[in-house]
Amino acid sequence: MKTEKVSEKFVQNLLSVLPNWHSKLVRPFKDTLNGEMSLETYYCLETLKIQGTATMTELAHLLKVPKQQVTKLAEKLSLHGFVERVYNEKDRRVIRLRLTKKAILYLDEYHLKNTAFIQSLENQLDAEELRKLNQAVELLGEILPKLK
Repeated sequence: MKTEKVSEKFVQNLLSVLPNWHSKLVRPFKDTLNGEMSLETYYCLETLKIQGTATMTELAHLLKVPKQQVTKLAEKLSLHGFVERVYNEKDRRVIRLRLTKKAILYLDEYHLKNTAFIQSLENQLDAEELRKLNQAVELLGEILPKLK
């Protein structure tokens, strides 16, 4: 019997996990956004909430998207009053984005009114399964950034 390489087994596991990952985690989470915003918009707001401020380049790096996409997203968020541009006093070319109070209140209210995804997980999994799922996602968060 031929010994499988770990990397080949990984690809098999990935291909078996991705459909469930999308249908049981990504899609239901996206559905909780109730059409109010895209996943990309939500990621952007949450990233800025965590970071405090970020340049377009930093935000593009954190979101793993092209800078042009972040520029369009930032413009849309600015028009809705969710982000503001903060100019550097020493170098006006450096522009940082930060959430407005309106965005912070929106995210806080959003978390309170949209707990359906969390409740769904808690209804379907016991505490040990939730702990294992959380550990698996933490491990992915630790390893995935190492890939180029």
